[in-house]
Amino acid sequence: MGCPKLSLPLGDRPLGSIALETAISSSLDSIVVVTNEHDSLSWLPSYFFLEHFKKNWIHTRCKESAQGQAESLKCGLKTAQKMQAEAVMIILADQPFVTREIIDHIISLYKKEKPNYVASSSNGVLCPPVLFNSTLFPALYQLNGDEGARSILKNNSKGLTVEFNEGKSFQDIDTPTQYRYFQ
Repeated sequence: MGCPKLSLPLGDRPLGSIALETAISSSLDSIVVVTNEHDSLSWLPSYFFLEHFKKNWIHTRCKESAQGQAESLKCGLKTAQKMQAEAVMIILADQPFVTREIIDHIISLYKKEKPNYVASSSNGVLCPPVLFNSTLFPALYQLNGDEGARSILKNNSKGLTVEFNEGKSFQDIDTPTQYRYFQ
C-alpha cells in the first residue's frame, strides 16, 4: 500500500479498527492482536483502550513479523496457548467486512461438531476467518514465511468448510485500487 494501511480511514473509522471491533462484539472469549514490534496502535481509536473494550483483547508484538504472516500467526498462537486456549480463530485486520454473524456461526459450528477446524469459503476459495482446534497447533507452528494455513486445511479431513455467499465479507484491502473501491 505504501503507507500504514491499518490507519487509512474506511467510512468513519480506521481500517484496522473495524475487524477488532467486530471481533470484540462477537462471542469470542479473548482476542490477541498481533502487530510488528514497532506498532504504536495509533490506528486504534482511543475508546479501544477504555476498560469496556480493553478487557477483551491483548496486544502481542511480533519481532519476526517481517519474515511473513506465518511468523505473526505463531506469535499469536504462543500467546493464545499461554492463555490455555482450546482453539484459535484467525481473523485479518485488512478484512473489514467480516461480520459478527460470520464469526459466531463458525464458533457455533465448532462447539456443536468439535472438528479440527472450521474454515470459511467464498466462491469455493478457502479464506479467513478460520478456527483451529489445538490438535492443529503443532502444524501451525510448522508454517514459514508468507505461507498460509490452506495446506493444513487441505491435508486434514477432520474439519468443516462453510461456504458463505457474502462475497464482500471476505475481501482483503491489500492495494490502493482495492482501498479506493471500498472507500
